[in-house]
Amino acid sequence: MSAATLGKDTAGEVRFLARELKTPVIAEMFQTLGDQARTEGWSHEEYLAAVLGRQVASRAANGTRMRISGAHFPAVKTLEDFTFEHLPGAPRDVIAHLATTTFVARRENVVLLGPPGTGKTHLAIALGIK
Repeated sequence: MSAATLGKDTAGEVRFLARELKTPVIAEMFQTLGDQARTEGWSHEEYLAAVLGRQVASRAANGTRMRISGAHFPAVKTLEDFTFEHLPGAPRDVIAHLATTTFVARRENVVLLGPPGTGKTHLAIALGIK
C-alpha cells in the first residue's frame, strides 16, 4: 500500500494523533518514510524507529536553537571562526581544552581576561553555543 492508496481515514487519523501528541515531524514524515519502508522491506520496528528518530532529532535541533536564542547572545560566534591572532598570549591547547566543555560537567568557572578587542566575548559566546 503506497501513500496514494493509504486510506484517507488512516492518514488523517495519524495526522490527528500526531498533532495531539505534539509531534509535527511524525505528521509530516510518516507517509514518505512508509513508502521508503515498503520499498526497502523494513520491519514495523525499523519503520517506527525511523519515524521516531526523525521526531527526536527535530526536537533536539529545536531545543538547541531555542536555548541559543534564549541566551540572548549579541551575535552567534563559533570556535571555528575564532582567530588566534587576536589573542597571541592565549595558548591554543588551553582553548582546545575549553572547547571540550568538560568544565561544565565539573561545574567549574572560566574567567577570560584581556584588553578590549582581543576576542574574549567571541570565545565566551562560542563556548556557550558549544
